[in-house]
Amino acid sequence: MNVPLLPSPVVPSPWPAVLLLYAAGLMAAAQLGKMSALVPVIGPALGLSLMSAAWAVSLLEIGGATLGTVASGLALRLGLWRSLRWGLVALAVAGLGSASAAGELSLMLWRLLEAAGYLGVTVSAPVLMVRLTAAQGSEAQGGLGGRQPRAQMLAMTLWSTFVSVGVALGASGAAAAAVPLGWRGTLLAGGLLAAALALATRALAPAIRPDGPASHTLATQAAPVAVGAAAWCLALGFGLFALFAVGVMALLPTFLVDGAGLSAAAAGQWTGLASLSAVAGSALGAVLLRLEVALRWPTVLALALPAGAVWGVFAAEPHAARAVVLAIAIHVLGGLYACLAFTALPRLVSGPAQLVRANGLITQFGASGSLLGAPMMAAGASHFGWPGGAAAASVAALLAVPLAWRAMRGL
Repeated sequence: MNVPLLPSPVVPSPWPAVLLLYAAGLMAAAQLGKMSALVPVIGPALGLSLMSAAWAVSLLEIGGATLGTVASGLALRLGLWRSLRWGLVALAVAGLGSASAAGELSLMLWRLLEAAGYLGVTVSAPVLMVRLTAAQGSEAQGGLGGRQPRAQMLAMTLWSTFVSVGVALGASGAAAAAVPLGWRGTLLAGGLLAAALALATRALAPAIRPDGPASHTLATQAAPVAVGAAAWCLALGFGLFALFAVGVMALLPTFLVDGAGLSAAAAGQWTGLASLSAVAGSALGAVLLRLEVALRWPTVLALALPAGAVWGVFAAEPHAARAVVLAIAIHVLGGLYACLAFTALPRLVSGPAQLVRANGLITQFGASGSLLGAPMMAAGASHFGWPGGAAAASVAALLAVPLAWRAMRGL
Protein backbone atom coordinates (compact mmCIF):
# COMPACT_ATOMS: atom_id res chain seq x y z
CA MET A 1 0.00 0.00 0.00
CA ASN A 2 1.30 3.42 -0.94
CA VAL A 3 1.45 5.83 1.94
CA PRO A 4 0.98 9.43 0.80
CA LEU A 5 3.83 11.68 1.74
CA LEU A 6 2.90 14.65 3.87
CA PRO A 7 4.23 17.93 2.54
CA SER A 8 7.07 19.43 4.54
CA PRO A 9 6.01 22.43 6.57
CA VAL A 10 6.98 25.68 4.90
CA VAL A 11 8.94 27.94 7.21
CA PRO A 12 8.26 31.55 6.22
CA SER A 13 11.35 33.52 5.34
CA PRO A 14 12.33 36.03 8.01
CA TRP A 15 14.11 38.30 5.53
CA PRO A 16 11.27 40.67 4.57
CA ALA A 17 10.85 41.49 8.26
CA VAL A 18 14.62 41.60 8.84
CA LEU A 19 15.08 44.06 5.98
CA LEU A 20 12.23 46.18 7.32
CA LEU A 21 13.91 46.24 10.75
CA TYR A 22 17.17 47.26 9.08
CA ALA A 23 15.34 50.05 7.25
CA ALA A 24 13.99 51.21 10.62
CA GLY A 25 17.57 51.29 11.93
CA LEU A 26 18.67 53.33 8.91
CA MET A 27 15.85 55.79 9.56
CA ALA A 28 16.93 56.14 13.19
CA ALA A 29 20.60 56.63 12.28
CA ALA A 30 19.66 59.11 9.56
CA GLN A 31 18.57 61.49 12.33
CA LEU A 32 22.28 61.76 13.25
CA GLY A 33 23.24 62.88 9.75
CA LYS A 34 20.32 65.03 8.68
CA MET A 35 20.73 67.71 11.35
CA SER A 36 24.44 68.12 10.63
CA ALA A 37 23.58 68.77 6.97
CA LEU A 38 20.69 71.15 7.74
CA VAL A 39 22.17 73.19 10.60
CA PRO A 40 23.88 75.70 8.25
CA VAL A 41 20.40 76.51 6.89
CA ILE A 42 18.30 76.11 10.04
CA GLY A 43 20.69 78.14 12.20
CA PRO A 44 20.23 81.49 10.42
CA ALA A 45 16.50 80.86 9.89
CA LEU A 46 15.80 80.33 13.59
CA GLY A 47 18.56 82.54 14.95
CA LEU A 48 20.53 79.71 16.54
CA SER A 49 23.91 80.44 18.07
CA LEU A 50 26.84 78.17 17.25
CA MET A 51 26.42 76.45 20.63
CA SER A 52 22.68 75.96 20.11
CA ALA A 53 23.35 74.47 16.67
CA ALA A 54 25.84 72.04 18.22
CA TRP A 55 23.26 71.02 20.83
CA ALA A 56 20.68 70.45 18.10
CA VAL A 57 23.07 67.99 16.45
CA SER A 58 24.19 66.21 19.62
CA LEU A 59 20.88 65.85 21.48
CA LEU A 60 20.31 62.47 19.84
CA GLU A 61 23.61 61.14 21.22
CA ILE A 62 22.96 62.65 24.66
CA GLY A 63 19.71 60.72 24.83
CA GLY A 64 21.48 57.46 24.01
CA ALA A 65 24.36 58.18 26.36
CA THR A 66 22.09 58.80 29.35
CA LEU A 67 19.06 56.60 28.71
CA GLY A 68 20.27 53.53 26.80
CA THR A 69 19.81 51.07 29.67
CA VAL A 70 16.59 52.78 30.76
CA ALA A 71 15.23 52.36 27.24
CA SER A 72 16.11 48.66 27.25
CA GLY A 73 14.20 48.23 30.51
CA LEU A 74 11.17 50.00 29.08
CA ALA A 75 11.36 47.84 25.96
CA LEU A 76 11.21 44.73 28.16
CA ARG A 77 8.02 45.98 29.80
CA LEU A 78 6.36 47.51 26.76
CA GLY A 79 7.41 44.73 24.40
CA LEU A 80 9.96 44.80 21.60
CA TRP A 81 7.38 45.08 18.84
CA ARG A 82 5.59 47.97 20.52
CA SER A 83 8.90 49.66 21.34
CA LEU A 84 9.90 49.49 17.68
CA ARG A 85 6.53 50.69 16.42
CA TRP A 86 6.27 53.60 18.84
CA GLY A 87 9.89 54.51 18.14
CA LEU A 88 9.06 54.92 14.45
CA VAL A 89 5.91 56.86 15.33
CA ALA A 90 8.01 59.19 17.51
CA LEU A 91 10.44 59.77 14.62
CA ALA A 92 7.52 60.53 12.33
CA VAL A 93 5.82 62.94 14.72
CA ALA A 94 9.13 64.67 15.54
CA GLY A 95 9.96 65.07 11.86
CA LEU A 96 6.57 66.57 11.10
CA GLY A 97 6.68 68.77 14.19
CA SER A 98 10.22 70.06 13.67
CA ALA A 99 9.23 71.19 10.18
CA SER A 100 7.00 73.77 11.89
CA ALA A 101 9.56 74.82 14.54
CA ALA A 102 9.36 78.55 15.20
CA GLY A 103 12.42 78.93 17.38
CA GLU A 104 15.21 77.28 19.34
CA LEU A 105 13.06 75.85 22.14
CA SER A 106 10.55 74.13 19.89
CA LEU A 107 13.31 72.67 17.70
CA MET A 108 15.08 71.25 20.77
CA LEU A 109 11.87 69.71 22.11
CA TRP A 110 11.15 67.99 18.81
CA ARG A 111 14.78 66.84 18.74
CA LEU A 112 14.31 65.25 22.17
CA LEU A 113 11.31 63.34 20.83
CA GLU A 114 13.53 62.13 17.97
CA ALA A 115 16.05 60.94 20.56
CA ALA A 116 13.31 58.89 22.23
CA GLY A 117 12.31 57.43 18.87
CA TYR A 118 15.94 56.61 18.07
CA LEU A 119 16.27 54.67 21.32
CA GLY A 120 12.98 52.85 20.80
CA VAL A 121 14.17 51.55 17.43
CA THR A 122 17.79 50.77 18.26
CA VAL A 123 17.16 48.82 21.48
CA SER A 124 14.43 46.72 19.84
CA ALA A 125 15.29 46.12 16.17
CA PRO A 126 18.50 44.04 16.56
CA VAL A 127 16.93 41.81 19.22
CA LEU A 128 13.93 41.21 16.98
CA MET A 129 16.32 40.37 14.13
CA VAL A 130 18.09 37.83 16.34
CA ARG A 131 14.82 36.19 17.29
CA LEU A 132 13.44 36.17 13.75
CA THR A 133 16.50 34.32 12.46
CA ALA A 134 16.89 32.01 15.47
CA ALA A 135 15.57 28.94 13.65
CA GLN A 136 16.69 29.69 10.11
CA GLY A 137 19.30 27.91 8.06
CA SER A 138 22.35 25.88 9.01
CA GLU A 139 24.02 26.48 12.29
CA ALA A 140 27.37 27.76 13.43
CA GLN A 141 29.00 27.92 16.82
CA GLY A 142 27.52 29.62 19.87
CA GLY A 143 24.17 31.35 20.38
CA LEU A 144 21.39 31.94 22.87
CA GLY A 145 21.73 28.76 24.87
CA GLY A 146 22.76 26.74 21.82
CA ARG A 147 24.15 27.04 18.32
CA GLN A 148 23.94 30.20 16.23
CA PRO A 149 22.19 30.01 12.83
CA ARG A 150 24.08 31.43 9.89
CA ALA A 151 21.04 33.54 9.04
CA GLN A 152 21.37 35.16 12.45
CA MET A 153 25.03 35.96 11.86
CA LEU A 154 24.17 37.47 8.48
CA ALA A 155 21.42 39.58 10.06
CA MET A 156 23.81 40.92 12.70
CA THR A 157 26.41 41.64 10.03
CA LEU A 158 23.79 43.69 8.23
CA TRP A 159 22.80 45.49 11.44
CA SER A 160 26.43 46.39 12.15
CA THR A 161 26.32 48.76 9.15
CA PHE A 162 23.19 50.68 10.16
CA VAL A 163 24.98 53.68 11.70
CA SER A 164 27.52 54.29 8.93
CA VAL A 165 24.98 53.78 6.13
CA GLY A 166 22.17 55.61 7.94
CA VAL A 167 24.28 58.65 8.79
CA ALA A 168 25.56 58.87 5.23
CA LEU A 169 22.05 58.56 3.78
CA GLY A 170 20.69 61.10 6.25
CA ALA A 171 23.38 63.68 5.52
CA SER A 172 23.43 63.26 1.75
CA GLY A 173 19.66 62.96 1.47
CA ALA A 174 18.99 66.04 3.60
CA ALA A 175 21.59 68.09 1.73
CA ALA A 176 20.11 67.11 -1.64
CA ALA A 177 16.48 67.63 -0.57
CA ALA A 178 17.16 71.00 1.04
CA VAL A 179 17.79 72.59 -2.38
CA PRO A 180 14.33 72.03 -3.89
CA LEU A 181 12.32 71.63 -0.66
CA GLY A 182 14.01 73.93 1.82
CA TRP A 183 14.82 72.79 5.34
CA ARG A 184 11.18 72.68 6.45
CA GLY A 185 10.16 70.59 3.45
CA THR A 186 13.12 68.26 4.03
CA LEU A 187 12.15 67.65 7.66
CA LEU A 188 8.54 67.13 6.61
CA ALA A 189 9.59 64.56 3.99
CA GLY A 190 11.68 62.73 6.59
CA GLY A 191 8.73 62.58 8.96
CA LEU A 192 6.48 61.19 6.22
CA LEU A 193 9.09 58.54 5.39
CA ALA A 194 9.23 57.47 9.04
CA ALA A 195 5.42 57.30 9.09
CA ALA A 196 5.50 55.07 6.00
CA LEU A 197 7.93 52.72 7.75
CA ALA A 198 5.67 52.62 10.82
CA LEU A 199 2.76 51.62 8.57
CA ALA A 200 4.92 49.02 6.82
CA THR A 201 5.64 47.34 10.15
CA ARG A 202 1.91 46.76 10.51
CA ALA A 203 1.84 45.00 7.15
CA LEU A 204 4.49 42.56 8.40
CA ALA A 205 3.02 42.31 11.89
CA PRO A 206 2.39 38.52 11.64
CA ALA A 207 6.15 37.97 11.41
CA ILE A 208 7.18 40.21 14.31
CA ARG A 209 4.06 40.61 16.41
CA PRO A 210 4.61 40.24 20.17
CA ASP A 211 2.62 37.00 20.50
CA GLY A 212 4.47 35.29 17.65
CA PRO A 213 7.08 32.60 18.34
CA ALA A 214 9.88 34.73 16.95
CA SER A 215 9.49 37.77 19.12
CA HIS A 216 7.38 37.61 22.26
CA THR A 217 7.26 40.76 24.31
CA LEU A 218 9.18 39.53 27.35
CA ALA A 219 6.84 41.81 29.29
CA THR A 220 6.45 39.22 32.00
CA GLN A 221 10.15 39.49 32.84
CA ALA A 222 9.82 42.65 34.91
CA ALA A 223 12.62 41.89 37.34
CA PRO A 224 16.06 43.37 36.60
CA VAL A 225 18.14 41.08 34.40
CA ALA A 226 21.90 41.13 34.99
CA VAL A 227 24.34 40.50 32.17
CA GLY A 228 27.68 38.78 32.53
CA ALA A 229 31.22 40.11 32.53
CA ALA A 230 31.81 39.24 28.88
CA ALA A 231 28.82 41.32 27.74
CA TRP A 232 29.96 44.23 29.94
CA CYS A 233 33.45 44.06 28.42
CA LEU A 234 31.97 44.01 24.93
CA ALA A 235 29.81 47.08 25.67
CA LEU A 236 32.67 49.03 27.29
CA GLY A 237 34.99 48.17 24.43
CA PHE A 238 32.35 49.23 21.93
CA GLY A 239 32.07 52.59 23.66
CA LEU A 240 35.82 53.17 23.40
CA PHE A 241 35.72 52.09 19.75
CA ALA A 242 32.91 54.60 19.10
CA LEU A 243 34.95 57.33 20.80
CA PHE A 244 37.87 56.54 18.50
CA ALA A 245 35.90 56.16 15.26
CA VAL A 246 33.62 59.18 15.67
CA GLY A 247 36.52 61.35 16.82
CA VAL A 248 38.56 60.46 13.73
CA MET A 249 35.63 61.09 11.40
CA ALA A 250 34.77 64.41 13.09
CA LEU A 251 38.29 65.85 12.92
CA LEU A 252 39.26 64.49 9.49
CA PRO A 253 37.55 67.22 7.40
CA THR A 254 39.16 70.01 9.44
CA PHE A 255 42.55 68.33 9.20
CA LEU A 256 42.26 67.88 5.44
CA VAL A 257 41.30 71.54 4.97
CA ASP A 258 43.51 73.31 7.55
CA GLY A 259 46.42 70.90 7.56
CA ALA A 260 46.53 69.29 4.11
CA GLY A 261 45.11 72.16 2.07
CA LEU A 262 42.10 70.48 0.46
CA SER A 263 38.90 72.35 -0.31
CA ALA A 264 35.96 71.94 2.04
CA ALA A 265 33.97 70.11 -0.64
CA ALA A 266 36.81 67.65 -1.33
CA ALA A 267 37.38 67.07 2.38
CA GLY A 268 33.69 66.32 2.88
CA GLN A 269 33.63 63.89 -0.03
CA TRP A 270 36.70 61.99 1.16
CA THR A 271 35.37 61.85 4.73
CA GLY A 272 32.06 60.47 3.47
CA LEU A 273 33.87 57.83 1.43
CA ALA A 274 35.94 56.83 4.46
CA SER A 275 32.81 56.50 6.58
CA LEU A 276 31.03 54.35 4.02
CA SER A 277 34.07 52.09 3.68
CA ALA A 278 33.03 50.57 7.00
CA VAL A 279 30.53 48.53 4.95
CA ALA A 280 33.48 46.77 3.28
CA GLY A 281 34.75 45.85 6.74
CA SER A 282 31.38 44.37 7.62
CA ALA A 283 31.50 42.32 4.41
CA LEU A 284 34.94 41.05 5.42
CA GLY A 285 33.49 40.10 8.79
CA ALA A 286 30.74 38.14 7.05
CA VAL A 287 33.37 36.18 5.12
CA LEU A 288 35.28 35.36 8.32
CA LEU A 289 32.07 34.26 10.01
CA ARG A 290 31.20 32.11 7.01
CA LEU A 291 34.60 30.42 7.32
CA GLU A 292 33.94 29.95 11.09
CA VAL A 293 37.17 31.72 12.02
CA ALA A 294 37.66 32.27 15.74
CA LEU A 295 36.62 35.84 16.56
CA ARG A 296 39.21 36.80 19.17
CA TRP A 297 42.24 37.68 17.08
CA PRO A 298 40.40 39.45 14.22
CA THR A 299 38.57 41.58 16.80
CA VAL A 300 41.75 42.53 18.62
CA LEU A 301 43.59 43.35 15.38
CA ALA A 302 40.64 45.45 14.19
CA LEU A 303 41.24 47.66 17.24
CA ALA A 304 45.04 47.55 17.54
CA LEU A 305 45.91 48.30 13.90
CA PRO A 306 43.86 51.53 13.76
CA ALA A 307 45.52 52.65 17.01
CA GLY A 308 48.79 52.78 15.06
CA ALA A 309 47.36 53.95 11.73
CA VAL A 310 45.77 57.07 13.25
CA TRP A 311 49.27 58.53 13.78
CA GLY A 312 49.71 58.51 10.01
CA VAL A 313 46.41 60.32 9.52
CA PHE A 314 46.96 63.20 11.96
CA ALA A 315 50.67 63.54 11.37
CA ALA A 316 52.79 66.54 12.25
CA GLU A 317 53.60 66.88 8.55
CA PRO A 318 50.19 66.61 6.84
CA HIS A 319 49.84 64.62 3.64
CA ALA A 320 46.35 64.46 2.14
CA ALA A 321 46.67 61.19 0.18
CA ARG A 322 48.25 59.32 3.09
CA ALA A 323 45.61 60.63 5.50
CA VAL A 324 42.72 59.59 3.24
CA VAL A 325 44.11 56.12 2.51
CA LEU A 326 44.76 55.43 6.18
CA ALA A 327 41.37 56.85 7.19
CA ILE A 328 39.68 54.47 4.75
CA ALA A 329 41.70 51.57 6.17
CA ILE A 330 40.73 52.58 9.70
CA HIS A 331 37.04 52.61 8.82
CA VAL A 332 37.28 49.26 7.03
CA LEU A 333 38.76 47.77 10.21
CA GLY A 334 36.12 49.60 12.24
CA GLY A 335 33.40 47.97 10.15
CA LEU A 336 35.03 44.59 10.76
CA TYR A 337 35.08 45.22 14.51
CA ALA A 338 31.44 46.35 14.59
CA CYS A 339 30.38 43.30 12.59
CA LEU A 340 32.15 40.87 14.94
CA ALA A 341 30.92 42.69 18.05
CA PHE A 342 27.24 42.65 17.07
CA THR A 343 27.50 39.04 15.91
CA ALA A 344 29.11 37.99 19.18
CA LEU A 345 26.48 39.67 21.35
CA PRO A 346 23.83 36.89 21.17
CA ARG A 347 26.55 34.37 22.05
CA LEU A 348 27.46 36.18 25.28
CA VAL A 349 24.02 36.10 26.89
CA SER A 350 21.82 33.30 28.17
CA GLY A 351 18.37 34.49 27.13
CA PRO A 352 16.28 37.07 25.29
CA ALA A 353 15.89 39.39 28.29
CA GLN A 354 19.66 39.45 28.80
CA LEU A 355 20.07 40.20 25.10
CA VAL A 356 17.80 43.24 25.41
CA ARG A 357 19.77 44.51 28.42
CA ALA A 358 23.14 43.90 26.77
CA ASN A 359 21.99 45.67 23.61
CA GLY A 360 20.91 48.60 25.79
CA LEU A 361 24.40 48.73 27.28
CA ILE A 362 26.00 48.78 23.83
CA THR A 363 23.61 51.56 22.80
CA GLN A 364 24.46 53.62 25.87
CA PHE A 365 28.23 53.16 25.79
CA GLY A 366 28.33 53.60 22.01
CA ALA A 367 26.42 56.87 22.26
CA SER A 368 28.65 58.04 25.12
CA GLY A 369 31.75 57.36 23.05
CA SER A 370 30.26 59.11 20.04
CA LEU A 371 29.46 62.14 22.19
CA LEU A 372 32.93 62.36 23.76
CA GLY A 373 35.09 61.38 20.78
CA ALA A 374 35.25 64.69 18.92
CA PRO A 375 35.77 66.91 22.03
CA MET A 376 38.53 64.66 23.42
CA MET A 377 40.42 64.49 20.13
CA ALA A 378 39.93 68.22 19.54
CA ALA A 379 41.33 68.96 23.01
CA GLY A 380 44.42 66.87 22.27
CA ALA A 381 44.92 68.56 18.91
CA SER A 382 44.40 72.02 20.41
CA HIS A 383 47.03 71.56 23.12
CA PHE A 384 49.63 69.41 21.33
CA GLY A 385 48.95 69.82 17.62
CA TRP A 386 47.47 67.18 15.34
CA PRO A 387 49.61 64.37 16.84
CA GLY A 388 47.90 65.18 20.16
CA GLY A 389 44.58 64.27 18.56
CA ALA A 390 46.12 61.07 17.27
CA ALA A 391 47.37 60.25 20.77
CA ALA A 392 43.89 60.67 22.30
CA ALA A 393 42.35 58.41 19.65
CA SER A 394 45.11 55.82 19.96
CA VAL A 395 44.71 55.56 23.73
CA ALA A 396 40.97 54.92 23.35
CA ALA A 397 41.51 52.14 20.81
CA LEU A 398 44.26 50.50 22.88
CA LEU A 399 42.12 50.57 26.03
CA ALA A 400 39.47 48.64 24.10
CA VAL A 401 41.90 45.84 23.20
CA PRO A 402 41.97 43.99 26.57
CA LEU A 403 38.20 44.38 26.87
CA ALA A 404 37.74 42.78 23.45
CA TRP A 405 40.21 40.03 24.39
CA ARG A 406 38.11 39.20 27.46
CA ALA A 407 34.75 39.47 25.70
CA MET A 408 35.76 37.20 22.82
CA ARG A 409 37.25 34.45 24.97
CA GLY A 410 36.17 31.11 23.56
CA LEU A 411 34.38 32.59 20.52
